[in-house]
Amino acid sequence: MMKTYPIRSDRTSLAVTVAGGHLSDVAFDLDGRRVMPMHTAPWYDEAMPPDTPPMLRLLRGDFFCAPFGPNDGLPGGGPQHGLPASNEWLLLSEGDGSIDAVLDVPIMGARLTKRVEVRPGETVVYQRHVLEGGSGRLPVGQHAMIRAEGTLHLGFAPRVFASTPPTPLEATPEGRSILAYPQDLRDLTVAARADGGTIDLSAYPAEEDHEDLWMIASEPSLAFGWTAATSPAGGWVWFGLKDPRSLPETIVWQSHGGRSYPPFSSRHRGVLGLEEVCSYFHLGHKASIADNPVSAMGIPTAITLQPGGAVTIPYVFGVAAIPDGFGAVADIVEEDGGILLRDASGREVFAACDVSFVTNP
Repeated sequence: MMKTYPIRSDRTSLAVTVAGGHLSDVAFDLDGRRVMPMHTAPWYDEAMPPDTPPMLRLLRGDFFCAPFGPNDGLPGGGPQHGLPASNEWLLLSEGDGSIDAVLDVPIMGARLTKRVEVRPGETVVYQRHVLEGGSGRLPVGQHAMIRAEGTLHLGFAPRVFASTPPTPLEATPEGRSILAYPQDLRDLTVAARADGGTIDLSAYPAEEDHEDLWMIASEPSLAFGWTAATSPAGGWVWFGLKDPRSLPETIVWQSHGGRSYPPFSSRHRGVLGLEEVCSYFHLGHKASIADNPVSAMGIPTAITLQPGGAVTIPYVFGVAAIPDGFGAVADIVEEDGGILLRDASGREVFAACDVSFVTNP
């Protein structure tokens, strides 16, 4: 049986898995309506080969990655997305709607702690990861995944660039990617396909049976970066808030039946990863600490660990109820006690939250 640390407030509940620190069963109360927008992989209760990494067995909600992607930067390597996504988290303390935990092993000599918190009256989850000490450079990221109920309409904070990685995420015969790789994404609504056509990446899903990935770098001068997904069918908008200096990039993972190999087996569908990272795409430790086209633009793709130092990485996500006709989020601004989310037509919805969690970590 999966061991977890439960967390609850009057409007938000979840559990943090002891193995991997994944956020499980995330539920929000939107005016008496229970909403569960986060994804759980369909194989969560199936028998799997004994050498399957816990990260893949668990795959749900959100989890912290260090390194983000292949763990190939040090001798001996390790599991995909690093030890924080697979190893045990040991409880340090639990309070009213919060837990603090520490990873059972150091990361490149650094002590890694996790705080997960919910607050009364809010439909928001707060997370803070702190790496203390250590030495070397390391790509990191949050691996949030939401489930598409009908079509999701996406919105992003002002950005300095968007592009696909150098090579396709998947290749035949066991996988299928439909985007052209590489390409600059100047207009998300007319992204180039490998077959010569175009696809609108601001709406998901727009095509069946594919696995694709692209990345946006947020404008670093913003007080906070944000990502949003509007679900008209679900009656909610999901939002993520970050410090664009600690997590400069957003990786968008579109997983919609494009992997035929197990455990995905063409059934991992309607999954949208909105993953806030400091990383060179999903390409791992070695690629992210090396010179690469993103770091050449002055955009960090790895954090730096130092003896006696500390790196703090805050992140917030939540949901708000939306009225009929509310579209893709065009802007998110701080308002007394929370944020206002505006669509392109000027409609607004309010979400109570503490923005200072990411602006003054």
